Amino acid sequence: MGQPPRTGAGTQTGPAGGPHARAKGRITACMAREIPRDDWQQYFEDFSRNQPDYIAKVEILSGELGAETEAEGTHLAAITYDRKDDIVVIGLDGAADGIAEEVQHVIERPLKIAVDDESGGEIAFEIEDAEGTQTVLRLDRAG
Repeated sequence: MGQPPRTGAGTQTGPAGGPHARAKGRITACMAREIPRDDWQQYFEDFSRNQPDYIAKVEILSGELGAETEAEGTHLAAITYDRKDDIVVIGLDGAADGIAEEVQHVIERPLKIAVDDESGGEIAFEIEDAEGTQTVLRLDRAG
């Protein structure tokens, strides 16, 4: 089942998600657009460089765990894609949710990344890894 976690709190892996795991928390396909793999690194560099202060919620959807909220109410520090290691890293500033420092959620071997940024205020990313686990990152502007 996947490699052990590469970085601290928040790394999740799991087997392919079934219909139950995908139903709750998933962003709507008609509103989301897929980001081409060749654009991931530049997209997230641009996004992180120009981002306002966002409050983040990270949800994990997998067949083994079901739907689970991993973090809520923390500030997004950055989101990056490392092409060499084939990982997406979501950095969260522990200013809320009882977290004292920045934590990272690592998604290994992502297969698909979709974004819904058309809803006015909230932005949602859905990242599917090679094992079928979905990570949904929801962002709302702070203040």
